[in-house]
Amino acid sequence: MKKAYGIVIGLLFILYLGGIAPAAEEIADSHFHNANYAMQGVPLKEIIDTYMGEKIARSVVFPLPLQQKWDRFEHYAGDKMDPNYYMGPKAGMYYYSAIDALTAADYLKLFSADRARLDPMIVGFNPMDQYGVTHIKRMLLLYPGVFAGIGEFSVHKELVGDKIDDDLTRTNLGPGEKLPPDSTDSTRNTLYNPSLKTILDFAAEAGLVVCLHSDVYPAKVSYDGTSVTLSPEAPYTAGMKHLCGGSPKATVYWAHTGLGRFVKPAADHLKVVSEVLDACPNWYTDLSWDLVQSYIAFPKPGMPTLDDWAGFVKKYQDRILWGSDNVIYTRNKMDDKGTVTLGKPMLVKDYLVVRETLNPLWEKVGPEVMRKVRYANHVRLFDVARTSVRAWEAAHAKDNVWDLSAQ
Repeated sequence: MKKAYGIVIGLLFILYLGGIAPAAEEIADSHFHNANYAMQGVPLKEIIDTYMGEKIARSVVFPLPLQQKWDRFEHYAGDKMDPNYYMGPKAGMYYYSAIDALTAADYLKLFSADRARLDPMIVGFNPMDQYGVTHIKRMLLLYPGVFAGIGEFSVHKELVGDKIDDDLTRTNLGPGEKLPPDSTDSTRNTLYNPSLKTILDFAAEAGLVVCLHSDVYPAKVSYDGTSVTLSPEAPYTAGMKHLCGGSPKATVYWAHTGLGRFVKPAADHLKVVSEVLDACPNWYTDLSWDLVQSYIAFPKPGMPTLDDWAGFVKKYQDRILWGSDNVIYTRNKMDDKGTVTLGKPMLVKDYLVVRETLNPLWEKVGPEVMRKVRYANHVRLFDVARTSVRAWEAAHAKDNVWDLSAQ
């Protein structure tokens, strides 16, 4: 009797320490932001216990990498609230490297069972900077056992690309050099920047999974969210192929199949995405963001039909991930009357409702394909990444983080 009692107490103690993970639905969120554009977020333990609970088994955690600048001279919203979203303020944005340390420190506080449910990603680097890879290496060496990937980081992104406080691509071109094919005189980010190859080559070396956002076609949007020009007839297909062809061993998943708030799917969207996936055998894509998911489940005229999407998902069922694209902390808002509603941690019901948006698609593709997209593909990719990255960290544990150029 005493022995049995001791076993029960022991099991309860293990549960208390977080040694046994709670049973959860087979859903893995491959696209989740644990902080917004003002680096406001929620502790990871609360995300696991309150939000994921028994509804989400695994999740990436990557904050937004860009801090929205708060410029007092702008008098944004009549100084009634601070900006914590990229759309609205005129001021630019900049990469906030400390956010990776915040995520890592929070992750290391967790018990092992909770850690096993999260796949943290490195985001606080400028992908257009040849030194960006140095930041990634330092995060792995300073926080071994934490990160499994890099991203979501953006190359082409409606409005955001224009607001980044960075050099214009044309500014530093060498003698005789021409603008890259995906660039204009006002472009800051390009798929042809050699720094991207450096980053993706290192991701392949270390085994990091990469989440890349790059719009499928050019979009010009003003600071207040007014759409100026959209160019679905000129997709960035060649640039995407150039990127993956230069780093063929990197494992990359393309966020939202290149769609966004203003970049909506054209009639030939799935043909364009298929062309990229066919040319890039080590690339994947994700079906994330409730707005994008609504384009899939409830398409408008001129968009691919639900049947088109179902055919696409069946064809690439081993190369598609699911994600919520939830940002855990909501944005500050002001209505037409000047009434301010400050942002706050997302309501649990709002966090979980995104799981249901693609139900019409799951009915079309069936339970086996659904399980791959919503769970199995994520687990396969990130379990391999965990093992590979831990091995790289062990092999480089004595590297000098103050002088990685010497390694």
